[in-house]
Amino acid sequence: MRAFLSYVLTGLLGVAVGGVGVLYLLRKASPPAAPKPSKEAEQHNFVVQQITALGEIELLQYQVRDVMRKEWHYTLPFTSSRLLMILAGEARICMDFSAVKVVSSDWESRTLSLELPPPKVCMVKVDPSRSQVYDADFSVVEWWSGNEAERVREALSAAQESLRVRLSREIPVEAARTQAEALLRRLCESMGWQKVTFTYRPAA
Repeated sequence: MRAFLSYVLTGLLGVAVGGVGVLYLLRKASPPAAPKPSKEAEQHNFVVQQITALGEIELLQYQVRDVMRKEWHYTLPFTSSRLLMILAGEARICMDFSAVKVVSSDWESRTLSLELPPPKVCMVKVDPSRSQVYDADFSVVEWWSGNEAERVREALSAAQESLRVRLSREIPVEAARTQAEALLRRLCESMGWQKVTFTYRPAA
């Protein structure tokens, strides 16, 4: 009987030791738990998400006026046409906030540095109702074919593209940057950042 009890106790002890060994091996084989992101990382990611979610934002809208001369030349002599127009329209300047980058962030001191992309012309529109034909000299070709109205439409379309190109070279950069900084500063301050500074990516 004692021998039987000895065998039983030995078996139970072996099972217990084996179970502890298995648990140890399983615990050793399990990958360590991922570290919880720090408050610094959380705030960094949050500000990036909030800013980039804004996408392309309109910063400035202003009225434009210009004078345009358009000419058409034909193979026949004395058949060139000329149109002089006073153009009126509007332009909009935007910035793509999805391209904003966080240069540095320190949540402990609540300081944040952002790099902004250059502003760009996102819309130019000539208003035909406010634009005027100042002078027109249509050749016999236009009179014969009745293309005067078509030539005016061509001139307006060409003027719109010409304005876009010119305004892209003459963007009021400082005014656009001031607007962008004010908007982003308010957004970042609402998230707890107290000192926000800006740098700018050079235009391509």
